[in-house]
Amino acid sequence: MRLKSSILEKVFFQSRIPQMIFDYNFKDNVANEAFFQFIGYSKEEWDEVTLREISHPEDYQLDMQLYHEVFTGKRPSYQMEKRYFHKSGEIIWGSLNVTSIEDPDSQKKYFLAQIYDITEQKNLERVLTDNEQKYRLLADNSSDIINLYLPDGRFLYSSPSITQILGYDTDELTGDVPYHYIHPEDISYVQKKHMSLLENHHPILITYRFKHKNDTYIWVESSIRSIADEKTGEITGLISISRDITSRLEKDKLLQKSEKLAVVGQLAAAVAHEIRNPLTSIKGFIQLFSQTKECNEEYMKIVRDELNRVEEIISEFLTMARPQQEKNETLNIDELINQVITLLNTQAILVNKEIKYENVAANPLVRGDKNQLKQVFYQIIQNGLDALEEKGTVYIHLSANDGIIKVKVKDNGRGIPNERLKNIGEPYYSIKEKGTGFGLMTSFQIIENHQGRIEIDSIVGQGTVVSVTLPM
Repeated sequence: MRLKSSILEKVFFQSRIPQMIFDYNFKDNVANEAFFQFIGYSKEEWDEVTLREISHPEDYQLDMQLYHEVFTGKRPSYQMEKRYFHKSGEIIWGSLNVTSIEDPDSQKKYFLAQIYDITEQKNLERVLTDNEQKYRLLADNSSDIINLYLPDGRFLYSSPSITQILGYDTDELTGDVPYHYIHPEDISYVQKKHMSLLENHHPILITYRFKHKNDTYIWVESSIRSIADEKTGEITGLISISRDITSRLEKDKLLQKSEKLAVVGQLAAAVAHEIRNPLTSIKGFIQLFSQTKECNEEYMKIVRDELNRVEEIISEFLTMARPQQEKNETLNIDELINQVITLLNTQAILVNKEIKYENVAANPLVRGDKNQLKQVFYQIIQNGLDALEEKGTVYIHLSANDGIIKVKVKDNGRGIPNERLKNIGEPYYSIKEKGTGFGLMTSFQIIENHQGRIEIDSIVGQGTVVSVTLPM
């Protein structure tokens, strides 16, 4: 066949789209250069190759069926995705569009085939499909719960482990929002974290209570990150990995109780030192009253002051030692630190050590458990005293800024080497000869539960700074 119009000939042969015109028997055909590049054969080689030879067997039959329907007039054209065998043996993909045309001179029917190379697109789809299958296999066999959400929090997907952990079917929560299942006391906290994730795009780690299908609540820890559009940066979804931490929290409570017993033992020694001095004074004045049979008002005032001091020390000891339910109340950190210093100061003085305290915070109020926070500051200040050599000072500085309260406890002791500093806070790791490491580990956990953090900086030979930050 010859293309008579010079314009049409140029359009056909210079097109970057692979094209071919042929008759019903494929004998009278012409193709452009883009077509030969697509299949890898030259024009001369193509004369010795059949369409069947370059067509994938699974696609050739459908191609011929549709081609016959166009030839018989059942349809004017057809389009399909088809695999071809390149001369190199590689399988290439083409989006084939075949249209029936007619030679106006001979009235003979011909067919125009245009092929769009979609090999790269199909390979990408295959990779994505393979990856999706791998991710699906990972999610389906994960012991943790993997959830996908819309940006507003509605469930899109839940992995099968949700059935084992929370009792729900994998599609039971689809379209619903997590806030219908989160414990009422935790909703505000989770909402703030959710908004923070949407605004800052930074991954978050949250701990909260989620309702089991049997209407009980289970403590869950979730690591959540955003999924953003690569071009616009807009968040298109959220993904979370969640696990049941009930047993871990129970173990943490046991560790806290065991550590509290150790703290109580240290407190008992401190209380003994604290009480001995005022009792000695009281005993001396009572013996003097007994001998003189006179009551000196000035001496009586000293006795009363000493008794009040003993009562204060015993009260603080009982507060720390008495088992109590966890509380979430408004606390003044300045008062709390002064109470801890009261317990430790006399013992420090007896061994030529001192505690210096400075407060530059106007109204340092936090929400939390008084008992637990006292335990933390007792532990940190006591560690500072223990780190001192024969003489030395522990400096405590309290400040508040931008909604954050910071307590810095600094000592001028021996310091901690860098290679050991990174392990501080782990169980069974301690820089003390007989330490278990539970003290600081428990302190880290308590502060974390109060939405704060502990940081430790140390220089060997110069001392250590422990910084505790808490939200106001």
